[in-house]
Amino acid sequence: MNFDQLKEQWNNEDGDNVHIPNTIEQLKKSKHPIEKIQKSMKAEFPMQIIAVILIGFFPQQLGFPTSQYVIYYTSYVMLVVISSYYLFGFYKFYKQTELYSGNTKNSLWKIYHELKLNMERYQSFGFLLLPHVMITVGLEFYNLLEKKGESLGHISNSFQQGLIISVLLGTVAMVGSIVLWTKYIYGRNAKHLENILNEMDE
Repeated sequence: MNFDQLKEQWNNEDGDNVHIPNTIEQLKKSKHPIEKIQKSMKAEFPMQIIAVILIGFFPQQLGFPTSQYVIYYTSYVMLVVISSYYLFGFYKFYKQTELYSGNTKNSLWKIYHELKLNMERYQSFGFLLLPHVMITVGLEFYNLLEKKGESLGHISNSFQQGLIISVLLGTVAMVGSIVLWTKYIYGRNAKHLENILNEMDE
């Protein structure tokens, strides 16, 4: 078969049946939510570190007596240890997103699963802050009673019940806020990545 015959056969091919996969375009689109995730993390990381440091000055700001410092700072040390573990994982995930080049589907799946895992860690970190918040509020409440010349043993049953209900409602509100905040910051981008991956599978 000579060159002219090959050329004629090429021209006779139906060009309408040629399918160009759009996988590359979908992978390029995936960079958009990943870039948004990186931007959110870059803004949030230093703010979280600053917040943990500032929490260490609460006893002075709230006027706790020095006798209560040991209670507060025992809880605070635990908070710092937990925060360090979480922030290290947060930083590692951020570095992983920087390495994503958008050229393979497998790497996009890996980023997606790491994002979902990071969202779970983010929520767990928020939930682990609750005990420290409760200790801080408890100490503040105790000090307010002392200033009025009262004590926990002298408060009425109705007041105790109201206090328990307030703590319960406050805890539920904080848990709900943490879940909603996580979905607001990262949930939309996770859903965007999931939709792209589903399109690619189809």
